[in-house]
Amino acid sequence: MLASDPEITLTILVSTVLLIFFGAMIIYFLFRHQQKRLQHQKEMLELKESFTQTLLKSKIEIQEQTLDHIAKELHSNISQTASLININLSTILETRKLDSTLPETKALAKQLLTELKSMSASLNTDYIMKIGFSRAIENELFRVSNSMKKAAILSKSGEEFRISPEKEIILFRLCQEILNNTIKYSKANQLKISISYIEDCIELEITDDGIGFNIDQIENKESKKENTGLINIKKRAEVIEATLKIESQIGIGTKVLIRIPKQKN
Repeated sequence: MLASDPEITLTILVSTVLLIFFGAMIIYFLFRHQQKRLQHQKEMLELKESFTQTLLKSKIEIQEQTLDHIAKELHSNISQTASLININLSTILETRKLDSTLPETKALAKQLLTELKSMSASLNTDYIMKIGFSRAIENELFRVSNSMKKAAILSKSGEEFRISPEKEIILFRLCQEILNNTIKYSKANQLKISISYIEDCIELEITDDGIGFNIDQIENKESKKENTGLINIKKRAEVIEATLKIESQIGIGTKVLIRIPKQKN
C-alpha cells in the first residue's frame, strides 16, 4: 500500500529538519573546536612571550651581577697578584739581583694568567653553551679552588644529558651566585657539588662546611629589599622551572638542593 501524500510530506519534512539539525550541530562543534584551538594557540603564544620577557629580564640582571662580580674579582685577586708582580719587578730593577725574586715573579705571572683565563671562561656565555653545564661547573670549581684557596670537590652520577642552552646558562649563573655567596660569607674550607642525572631531571647538591646561617632571619631581612642574595637565587630557579631548597645550620654549614626537570621531546 502506497503512502499517502501527507505521510510523504511529513517524512520529507522530518528528514529535512533532522538533516538541518545534525548539520547545525556538526557546524557548531566544528566552530567550538576551532575556537578552542585558537584560544589554546593564543594562550601558548602568551606563555611563550611571558617566558621570553622573564628570561630577558633575568639575563639583564645576571649581566649586571656578572659585571659586579668582575669588578670585585679584579680588585680582590687579580689586582693583588699584579701588584706583587710590579713590586718584585721594581725590586729586581733597583737591586739588579736575579735571586729568588725572579722565580717568584714568574710564578705570580703564571698564576695571574691562569686566573684571567679561568675568569674569562666563566664569563663567556658562548663558551659555556658550547661545553655544557657540567663542564662549566667543573671549570668554575677549579677557578674557585685556585683563586680562593678552597678545597672544591665535584661528583657526577647517571648518564649526562643537556637541557636548553638558555636554561643551562641561567642554571650555571645560579650555581655561580651560590658559590660566590659561599666564598664571601660562609668562611668554609671545603665546597662540594654533586650532579645527578636522573631519568626525568637533573639534581644538584651544593654543600659547604662553613659557619651556616639562620634562613628565616635572612629571608625576613631580605623581604624588605629587592635583587639581593636569596631573592635572586630563587628568581633564577623560578625562571627555569627548577625547585630550590636551602638548608643551613649555624656552626655546621649549608646545603642547597636544586632540581630541574628534563625537557620533553
